[in-house]
Amino acid sequence: MEDLLSVNKLDFFYGQNHALKDVTLPIKKNKITSLIGPSGCGKTTLLRCFNRMHDLYPNNRYQGEIMMEGENILGDRVDVIKLRNSMGMVFQKPTPFPMSVFDNVAYGLRLKSIRNMSVLKEKVEKALRQAAVWEEVKDRLNQNAQGLSGGQQQRLVIARTLAVEPQVILFDESTSALDPISSKKIEELMVELKEDVTIIAVTHNMQQAARISDYTALMYIGSLVEYDDTATIFTNPKHKMTEEYVTGRFG
Repeated sequence: MEDLLSVNKLDFFYGQNHALKDVTLPIKKNKITSLIGPSGCGKTTLLRCFNRMHDLYPNNRYQGEIMMEGENILGDRVDVIKLRNSMGMVFQKPTPFPMSVFDNVAYGLRLKSIRNMSVLKEKVEKALRQAAVWEEVKDRLNQNAQGLSGGQQQRLVIARTLAVEPQVILFDESTSALDPISSKKIEELMVELKEDVTIIAVTHNMQQAARISDYTALMYIGSLVEYDDTATIFTNPKHKMTEEYVTGRFG
C-alpha cells in the first residue's frame, strides 16, 4: 500500500506550548485515515500541519518532517499557496462564500487564472457532481449559496475544494454540525471520493471512524498512542488506552 504522506518525528509548538510530540505515522494514498482522541489531544493541530494552516499565526513552529513525493512540506522553500491548493480543507461548520453557488465553486479556478466560461461551467458541474449535490443545485446556480441547507452547503464546500483537483482533502469534524441524514450523505461521499483523493478526517464520532476509515490513529495529549488499520484499532488494539477509548470507558 503506497504512502502519499509520511509524518516523521513531528513536534509542533504554539509559542512555548509543546502541542505535538514526536508523531510518526504514514498516510496511505487513496484511503481514509481518521484521527481520533479526546478533546484537546492534538487531532486538529496535526491536521492543520498538513496544509501549513499554522503558518497564518505568529510564534508557531514545526520540528521534524512531513514527506510528500520526496519533499518535506514543512521546509522553508515550499510554495505554501501551491501546497494548500493540493490540500483542500473542509471545516466543522459549512463555510460557503456570500456569493452564488456557481461563483463559490469557480472561486479557486479563477484564482488559478481560468477565465474561459465554458471551461468554468464544465469544471463547476464536474465538481458539483463529484460532491453529490449537482441535482439539488443545478437550477439554483445563480442564487446565493447561503440559502442552501446546512448539508447542501457542506457538500458545496466539498465541491469548491474538489474543483481545483487536490491530492488530499482534510476534514475537520465536518459532519458534527449537521443532522443525521446530512451526515450520512457526507460519509457516503467521503467513501466515494477516495477513488480520486486521499482523505484525512478528524472525528469525535467513534461509529463514524469505524464506518468510513481504512486506517485510524488515536491521539492523546499531543502524542500518537496507536495507529493501525481501522478493524484492528476497533477489535484488537495493542494498547489498553485504545481499547478503553474506542469502547467509551474514557474520553
